[in-house]
Amino acid sequence: MSKPLVIDKPSPHFDSRKGTRIDVVVLHHTGSNNGRADLAWLRGQESGVSAHYLVDRDGRIYQLVADADRAWHAGRCALRGVVTDMNSRSLGVEIVNDGTGRTPYTVQQYQALESLVPYLVTTYGVPLENLVGHKDVAIPAGCKNDPSPNFDFARIRRVVASALSSAGQQALAAHS
Repeated sequence: MSKPLVIDKPSPHFDSRKGTRIDVVVLHHTGSNNGRADLAWLRGQESGVSAHYLVDRDGRIYQLVADADRAWHAGRCALRGVVTDMNSRSLGVEIVNDGTGRTPYTVQQYQALESLVPYLVTTYGVPLENLVGHKDVAIPAGCKNDPSPNFDFARIRRVVASALSSAGQQALAAHS
């Protein structure tokens, strides 16, 4: 599986993973419907936050932080009840959306996510159960709602499950 086309727009908000293996992908919404402003915020000196990727409403994918580096997107988190340094072990994907649950995610965004997320999961060996929303891992529980309730997470999980199944079949065939 190849990496989808990304536009490199570096953010200064990252540091070292210090050797921590990537095993989680965290999906977020930006809290606005303005991709240009969201991109400026995630790259601006004053924000102090970033993500590895930003998916704009037109489907463009921006890479803000290299996968090998630790982006500052998740804050205090727990995975299945165990407190963890989520930023060190995850890749963060911001999706431009106001998060109200009333603004639909675009077809172009879903198409971009259907190429980006399976690529990330298969490249880094992320288990399907570790494809999460920020709301699933943020502490305290209930403090985040992203991606918003109208995000079709099942759609993305189906595509990822299919990619994982294909990758597994290809690995078996290669060993035969």
